[in-house]
Amino acid sequence: MIKYTTGDMFQSGAECLVNTVNCEGYMGKGVAYQFKLKFPENNKAYIKACKNKTLHVGTIHTFVENDITIVNFPTKDKWRENSKISYIETALDVLVERLPGLHVKSVAIPPLGCGNGGLDWQTVKELIQKKLEPIADNFTFLIYEPQRNYVQKAAVAPKLTAASLVLMKIKMGLNRCTKLRLQKAAYFMNLYLEEPYFSFQKYKYGPYAHSIDIVSRNIGEYQSFYGLKDTELTYQLAYQVICSEKTTKLLNRLLPAIEKAVAYVNEIESDHELEGLATVTYLVQTFSRIEASQIISEFKQWSEDKMARFSEEEIEKYMDCLEQTGVIERDITGSYCLSEYLSYR
Repeated sequence: MIKYTTGDMFQSGAECLVNTVNCEGYMGKGVAYQFKLKFPENNKAYIKACKNKTLHVGTIHTFVENDITIVNFPTKDKWRENSKISYIETALDVLVERLPGLHVKSVAIPPLGCGNGGLDWQTVKELIQKKLEPIADNFTFLIYEPQRNYVQKAAVAPKLTAASLVLMKIKMGLNRCTKLRLQKAAYFMNLYLEEPYFSFQKYKYGPYAHSIDIVSRNIGEYQSFYGLKDTELTYQLAYQVICSEKTTKLLNRLLPAIEKAVAYVNEIESDHELEGLATVTYLVQTFSRIEASQIISEFKQWSEDKMARFSEEEIEKYMDCLEQTGVIERDITGSYCLSEYLSYR
């Protein structure tokens, strides 16, 4: 039997739950993230399967936790890519082939590859119907159609790290905290350090560290688990658990850079301007030595979105501002480079 429904898949009572995943070991959003919270042992097994390449496009990975059979079902290869209908088709073929050996009679399936995956639900629905119909007399399939996802509470207390304390320190210092301002404050903190703490790369809104999003999510899980809302209280409680000589030394080393970065970001009124300043700084950092004309060219080539949102006059203004505030400087040839007095050495 194939039944279409909506609601919380985790309350379906099905013996088997299908989890949509990528092949890089990240359960970061949507249904996969809910599985990560509710089935932590499955998450560990999934990460291992990705690392040893036993889970890849065209395969599935199964795991049993809390008497539930979980099917980790790849709808994409890389976590940042969109899902592909061909991936879903091949994985459905494998699922149909392996289901008899899983010893289950009921299977709950989310909207495969839709939502964060970007696929059209009607196309996916027709494919699911086509693939499952031949075995529909032997199983009960509960197909969950797209809707606002229900948020699961973590099954175990989330663990925080020293990076969590660093981010909370930054957040507590910011006058206004958005995802962008947190990212950029951490980026400028990096510049003020002899050795960078986070790893940044080129992304839509300037330099971006994926690890910051992961750590932020972990902090949110921690607060949700313990019913905390205040960042300062969360920091105090987490510090009591994490505290060690190594952690204390790390925080003491980073604190001057955190304070300087937070003060710098707090002086910048708009997120638009902050994005522009960080982008120019990232270009100077990347090229080591770069002329003003090349900064403008590279900024415009960053993306079509950036080209549309920032004018040449704004970019020139950001260069002047960064030079005046001692973030960048000109060498004897007139090219820009990071200020030699930037970091705490």
